Amino acid sequence: MSKILIIDDDTFICEILKKQLTSHGYKVDTAFSGKSGMEAVRSTPFDLVLCDFRLPDTDGLELLQRIKAISQSTIVIIITAYADVRQAVKLMKMGAEDYITKPLQHEEILALIKQKLSREITEKPRVKDHIYTDGDFVMGKSENMRSVINLSRRVAPTNMSVLIQGETGTGKEYVARFIHQHSKRNNKPFVALDCGAIPKDLANSELFGHIKGSFTGAVRDKEGVFHQANGGTLFLDEIGNLSYDIQVRLLRVLQERTVSRVGENKTQKVDVRIITATNDDLLDEVGQNNFREDLYHRVNEFKINLPSLRERKEDILLFANHFLQTSNEELGLQIEGIHSEVEVVLQKYPWHGNLRELKNVIKRATLLASGTEITKDCLPRDIVYPTESEVNSESVEIGESKLKDASSEFEKQLILRTIEEAGFNKSKAARLLKIDRKTLYNKIKQYGI
Repeated sequence: MSKILIIDDDTFICEILKKQLTSHGYKVDTAFSGKSGMEAVRSTPFDLVLCDFRLPDTDGLELLQRIKAISQSTIVIIITAYADVRQAVKLMKMGAEDYITKPLQHEEILALIKQKLSREITEKPRVKDHIYTDGDFVMGKSENMRSVINLSRRVAPTNMSVLIQGETGTGKEYVARFIHQHSKRNNKPFVALDCGAIPKDLANSELFGHIKGSFTGAVRDKEGVFHQANGGTLFLDEIGNLSYDIQVRLLRVLQERTVSRVGENKTQKVDVRIITATNDDLLDEVGQNNFREDLYHRVNEFKINLPSLRERKEDILLFANHFLQTSNEELGLQIEGIHSEVEVVLQKYPWHGNLRELKNVIKRATLLASGTEITKDCLPRDIVYPTESEVNSESVEIGESKLKDASSEFEKQLILRTIEEAGFNKSKAARLLKIDRKTLYNKIKQYGI
């Protein structure tokens, strides 16, 4: 059953359309403002949105962009007055599927919706060229990302725990959201926690909650993320950063599906699907006794490896143009495109910071652009001339033998750069340098890093 959302401040039109579409087998929700419409789109995946161009709190252009930022696959049809037809055509160029003019002819609406949804069903067996989620992440058309999308779609309807592995900035949280949105829990909460960002002494409280007075500073009861995500999905990013004692308690919660808050004796049952992520090799961490093997197997019922931007070069320009569009919206600018010389530069650069780095570079370049295009002088010098100001990706991967032959200063700078690229994760830095962690620690001590 296709899901349709009607956004119109005319409640009469909404109810008439809802009644008519429901009688033809569609599942229909209504919203009477742009704000309530966006809340509905965020909480429920709709196949089609029928949206009035003029709303009391926004207009069709802004709403279209926000809907497409959350789900590029959602069909958007604009309802418009005859006088706004020119604007409606512009909206189609921006991503709207079609428009329909007032006064509404119900047979025309039915025929149009049936046509658009029939085409969508026909296209579903193949993976679309790109899917946007939450505006910051683009799943492109490269083969390795098609594989990620297929795996995500396959595992989404199950309750299997998923481990997403990939470099910093590749968009692991957005893949987790994609899985949640395509799961049977999509109308329940999605809660994300960065395990690397919480202080060790607060990890218990953040995960499992606490009661008032259970420790110094606990001035009121607090629900942990397990309680907040009850019925839905809990995403634990950088799970490898959890301390060993927290890993023990987390394992117990996953096994027993019950949670007790800090300072509380009673337990509460929770129904939570776990998705975890890491930029490290957890199996390597297990081998070094930094991560519990039983917890590893518990969270790794299904693994998805997320490729770096360097491994999907055919997607770089797709991402760059998407970030140009979002930067225009955020900065209130109208830069029309990216110069061909810049496209060459973007495709050659190694992008160790992945999508996050690319987004920042494009946003900065959009702000600095003086004409209608982003040109080379808008880019940071180390992007245009990477060999002059940074160690390039080939140097990072030269391995231990070359590392030993390098001068001390070069070796020190290479180690510093690689640690930064690895997000200060020393295990990952050691792998990038193709040396073991013990050797890396010795080098860090030798150079006083």
